[in-house]
This record gives sequence, structure tokens and C-alpha cells, in this order.
Amino acid sequence: MFREEINLVMEVFRPEYRIYHLEEETIMHEGEIIRYYRKKAGLSQEQLGKDICTATHVSKIERGQTKYSPELVSLFSARLGVDIAQEIHYMRDVKCKLEKWHISIIMQRMKEVEERKEELEKYPSILSSKSALFYQLLMARYYLLHKKEEKASMLVKSLQNQTKEMDAFEQNLFKHVSGLCYLEKYNSFLSENRKKAIEILESIDGETYKNEEYHYHLAIAYQWVGYHTMAYINAEKAFHYFKRTNAFRRAIQAESVMLLQYGSVTKTEFKHVEERYKSLISDCDSLNEPSIKAMLLHNLGFEYFKRKQYQQAEKFFKQALLMAPKQSSLYLNRLYNYLDSCIEGSILQKADMYTKARDGFHLAQKLKNPLYQHIFSLLLLKLEEKYEDYYQYIEQIALPFFQSNDHFTMLNKFGQQLYDHYAATKDYEKTVRVGEILKKWHLVR
Repeated sequence: MFREEINLVMEVFRPEYRIYHLEEETIMHEGEIIRYYRKKAGLSQEQLGKDICTATHVSKIERGQTKYSPELVSLFSARLGVDIAQEIHYMRDVKCKLEKWHISIIMQRMKEVEERKEELEKYPSILSSKSALFYQLLMARYYLLHKKEEKASMLVKSLQNQTKEMDAFEQNLFKHVSGLCYLEKYNSFLSENRKKAIEILESIDGETYKNEEYHYHLAIAYQWVGYHTMAYINAEKAFHYFKRTNAFRRAIQAESVMLLQYGSVTKTEFKHVEERYKSLISDCDSLNEPSIKAMLLHNLGFEYFKRKQYQQAEKFFKQALLMAPKQSSLYLNRLYNYLDSCIEGSILQKADMYTKARDGFHLAQKLKNPLYQHIFSLLLLKLEEKYEDYYQYIEQIALPFFQSNDHFTMLNKFGQQLYDHYAATKDYEKTVRVGEILKKWHLVR
């Protein structure tokens, strides 16, 4: 069995509270406009206030701590060469449109996302405004939404030196986007990406951010490094958050991560797990969510496989496989699990399985995916009944790769096979050596 599947959707959902990057009561007042354009003009508070008012009074105006006359604003406007009243209207309009774009991205309303983006592109000065950082952070979310991970990562990297200029919400949004970028690097097989994602996402201040959705992404990160308790805790937090906010699609995703964390359960407990999966699959039909349905079908197959119910596993794996895009790693994952269940359950003719496994290997080569190249190489050796070569490949090639890239599930699966093989052939020296590897990774039976 290769691994379970998690739906990593780059989105957040409508929050329980309004997620504004400034508090609701601090919408771009005159003082902020004055401060912004004063700094842009390279003037000190004393220089701006010369022959108008004191530097102290300018400071209080900029911080919104004092009242002042419209005439004073007119004098500042003249000195700065800016119509402050017009700028306030402009910035409020931009801010409103940014917030609407954010919600569109949050809700995954793709048509609306594009429409909001086009509206914002009519404001060419947005990148020189105080909303520039918020706009760029949303652009990173937009890129992730469209699976343009490299563009998102480059944009986030360019913003690293500007975090001190961000307000509290923007700083947390920056962390969230950064964490998502590292999660998207999972298929680069660098273990530090997953660990870095956890480190960044854990540093988010939930009280300031007000967006508990990040717990869902934390759950995924913990799942990938094998920390099942932390994965469950965070998935449960996300699940309750999504339910409170009527985000049913996301609640299904969060519960699916929770279900993955169940280990060995009794028949009665598994019956509950089975029923929950089937209920969620039915919910996906009602919500017209085929991608999430496919994920759930696959994971239910995974649960049957763990319990050696191979006929049932094959049935659900096959349904999930038919719903996967063929030129993708997702397809390779589902194809491997489907074939693995067929082998264990003696369901397909060996020639048919070999043809499908060979196709999987060639696709892995085409996608330049080393993990699946190793996985399908092993599958082909197994189907050819070249068992000596099979175990040699595990020991010399596959296991070192799994270790260096923290692929816990595969390390456990193939490490246990190698351990059992050496124990059965009474090669005790190698049995001990493999046992030490498993013990190091806390995978000993």
C-alpha cells in the first residue's frame, strides 16, 4: 500500500469574523493618507508642518489622535501636491475591492476571482499605495489558486524584507501564504519543506489572524511527516471552524483528514469510519464536488486495504483512479494503489497488471518523478517474480531514498517487507540492520 490521499486546496473560506487586513474601525483615515504621502515626498513632520502647525500636531493628525480643520488638510494637500480628499475616496474604493477579491479567492468562486482581479488592474497606482502589500499577498494566493507555485514563491520571497511594514493581519497572512508555498513543494521530495511549513504555520497568531482555516493546512503538514496526533488535533479545529461558518465543502475535507488518523480500530469502530466515509461521499454528490469525492473514495479504499479486504479496496481505488487526470502524480498514486490491491487480492490477470504498471513507470519518467519511478520499478519486479532483485532494490535504492526524503509510509511498508524477508531467510545480520532503521524512524512493530 502506497499512501493515503489528502486534498490540498489552496484556499481559505468565509471566516467567522470579517478578515480585514486592518481593523474595521481604521479604514484609511486622513492621517494615514497624510503620513503616507509625507514619507513618499521625503518630508519630516516638521517640514510638512512648517508655517502650518507644529511637528507634534502633525504627528497627532497622522495617528488620528486629534481633530483638525478642513483648511489644514487643504494646506497639507497643497504642500504634498495631493488631493487628500480624493485619495481617501480612492483608497477606500481600492480597499473595498481588495476585500471582495479576498473573499472571492476564499470562496473559490473562480469567475468572480477573475472579475475582481480585472477591476483591481484598473488601479495602476495600487502598487504604490498603502494597500500594496495586501494586494501582493493576495496575488500570491491567486497564483497558488491557479497552481502557479513558482510565481507565488517568487512573490513571497520578494516580500520577505517588507514584513516590518506589514500590519498584524498582513504578517499572519504572509506566514500562511509562505506555509502553503512550502506545502506545495512536497513533490520536490525535500523533507525540510514539510518541516518548514509546520514551523511557519505554527507561528501564526490565531487571535490576530481570526482565520482558523490555517489549522487545516497544519493538519496536512503533520500528516505528511507522520505526526498523527497533531494532524488530528488541527484537523478537528479546522472541522469545527468550517462547520461554524457553514463551509460544508471544507468541513468534508477536514473530516477526511481526521478519519485518516484512525489506527487499529475494532470492527465496530471501523463500521463507524466506513459509514462516515460513505456519508461524506454522498454529501459530495449533493454539493457537486467530484474532486473531493474521488479523494474520499481513494481513502476508503486505503482503509479496506489495511484490513486486507482487497476486493473492496480494488472497487474504491478503481473509482478514484477513473476520476484522476492521467498526466499527473495523483493518477500515479491511485494507479499504484489500485494495482497493489489487485496483486494482493489476485483480482486481475498478471499480464494486464504488468502492462498497467509499465505504463505507470513510463508516466513517472515523463513527469520526472523519482518517487513513483522507484515505486513502479518495485511493482514490475514483483510482477516478474524477480524476488531477489526486488529485495535488493528495496535495500540498496528504495530504502535510502525513502529515508533521505522522510517518506514514512513507504519506508514502513517496504522496510517491514525487507525485515520479514531477511528474518524468513535467517539472514539475521541484515534483519538486525533493517530493524535498526525501522527503530530509528519509530516504525518497529
